[in-house]
Amino acid sequence: MKLIRRWLDRISFVGVTSGVFAWGFVQGNVALGGTIRFEFAFVVLAVVLLQAVISSLIFTGFIGVSGVTFLWSLLRDTDPEPVYAGDTVTAIVPVYRDATVLDRSVESLLASEYEDLEVLIVTEEDDERSRERARELATREGVAALVNTRYPGSKAGAVSYAVEETDSEYVAVFDADEVVDPQFLPEAVARLRDCDVVQGRTVPQPDGLVEELAYYESVLLSYVGRRLLYVFTEFRMAASRAVVMRRSSLSITGGYDTEMLTEDFDFAYTCYKKHLDVEEQLGHPSRIESAHSLRDWWGQRKRWMTGYVQVLHKLVANARPIRKLRNLTSAAICAGTVVGSFLLLTILSKFVVLFLVGMEAYFLPPLVAVIGVTAAVRFHDWRVGSVDRLGWAWLVVPVIVPLYSLTAIKAVIEYAYGWDGDWYSVEKGS
Repeated sequence: MKLIRRWLDRISFVGVTSGVFAWGFVQGNVALGGTIRFEFAFVVLAVVLLQAVISSLIFTGFIGVSGVTFLWSLLRDTDPEPVYAGDTVTAIVPVYRDATVLDRSVESLLASEYEDLEVLIVTEEDDERSRERARELATREGVAALVNTRYPGSKAGAVSYAVEETDSEYVAVFDADEVVDPQFLPEAVARLRDCDVVQGRTVPQPDGLVEELAYYESVLLSYVGRRLLYVFTEFRMAASRAVVMRRSSLSITGGYDTEMLTEDFDFAYTCYKKHLDVEEQLGHPSRIESAHSLRDWWGQRKRWMTGYVQVLHKLVANARPIRKLRNLTSAAICAGTVVGSFLLLTILSKFVVLFLVGMEAYFLPPLVAVIGVTAAVRFHDWRVGSVDRLGWAWLVVPVIVPLYSLTAIKAVIEYAYGWDGDWYSVEKGS
């Protein structure tokens, strides 16, 4: 049965990918509005506008406006006066098969400039190496270790167990490989005076080709791509790393759902539906490890996209009662994310249309927009010390778009045929 499903999955992936590409190609060939004529003294110029041209210009405009908006958010100085002491913050670090990098988060948290901080490492029963490393680190003052025996098998369960075992006013969650900036928590706690959840930025470290692509994917799809959504709606991401929140926020939402593959994506929509005020903190970002191989990059992204499809399924199923507007807008926003990722491949097919009709010049605006925006963000991150070098991979950033679309197509197909819910663990350094 598994063999049949595997082959159905592969055949469907090839078929759907070909169909999406072909649909974009056919759509891109459609002429819009017939022929437009420009008449001058002795010259008549006729121009046929193809749908591919309009798509190119719309994509350029979207990336340009979103990119400028994100850069403005990075550059403007709106940080509150930091708070260095007060209510206790419990920093929860769930770890699974990441013993070699666990010291990064723990050491950086111990170096935080917020004084009233306790670090709680949560390990899984079947991960002896991480349990051993957690016990070693728990000998440090302010660090404790906990084995997740109550809700084993997921990051959401590890966080939920830790929250039940503590009573601090504020709860923070960080990944094992996350190097937290010393100023992040003081400013996050200051922001919590006026909001319920503070979400920080994470910067994948671009120290190799695959790592460079992961960095630019984060810039382009996670931050630039959401700017206009943030401008026109009150939806904000509230993830399960680089996040600080009131304990009451977890009570209102019920915490992270242990049944969800991407518990953070689901949690963000729960916060939105419960009208919690989530505030973004772009300053003092955390440095995180990237996937180090294409196999890991693909597996990790496919896992995320499968989780997004699962969240969409949940939101559509729970859209009633429709009188609650955010039930409907949540489903619409999530559908836009999944369907938009699925259809990104059509941009490539429309480029093929432009090439075949001799309109290569229309390649330039979207390429310039994507490369220009990501290069500008990279320069900013280098200037403030979030990355160590400027690099050159911004020149190949456009390949991220069709690659990410392929992971979305694969994820939708696998979810449709049945999903086993397993974690995907990437290889991380020491």
